[in-house]
Amino acid sequence: MNMDAKTLFVVVLVAGIVGGFSINNYMNDDSLENVGSEAPDFTLTDTEGNEFNLSDYEGEKVVVLEFMSMSCGTCKNFEENALKSYCNESMPDDVEVISITQTKNVDENDLAERTDEMGWEFIKGKNDITDAFGAERSPTVVIIDKDGIITFSKSGSMSQSELEERINAALE
Repeated sequence: MNMDAKTLFVVVLVAGIVGGFSINNYMNDDSLENVGSEAPDFTLTDTEGNEFNLSDYEGEKVVVLEFMSMSCGTCKNFEENALKSYCNESMPDDVEVISITQTKNVDENDLAERTDEMGWEFIKGKNDITDAFGAERSPTVVIIDKDGIITFSKSGSMSQSELEERINAALE
């Protein structure tokens, strides 16, 4: 191989590596584009049959929405290792956690059991709500401040410390 061919090979190799990292970073950026926008209001029914609106919490509480699936292992891991620990150890009174299942044929009794087991509300969602928040994968976590503005939105799991950091930022 002559010098020009070696140089061309190195340039193409470096470009491929840089391009590969760029594509990988793009594909693994799980933050969603709705941060900074007003959270769309919705009405859902809890496991006791009570209707509530997201806007009911405006001015009162930071809301953590987890869009999830009852059969999702990543969701269960996140709930057990981050959400449950946060709720049991350090959640202030002005934070509300709501898990919205995207499972189509979920039994209301399963949701009620999960609500009792975990300590926060598990609710059957609707496709229009999932779409409005851009929750295409499970879990997707959306944090809404007291003014009704989305301060954080991410698909995929996270640690308890990252969750706390994001909630604390919304409380400020």
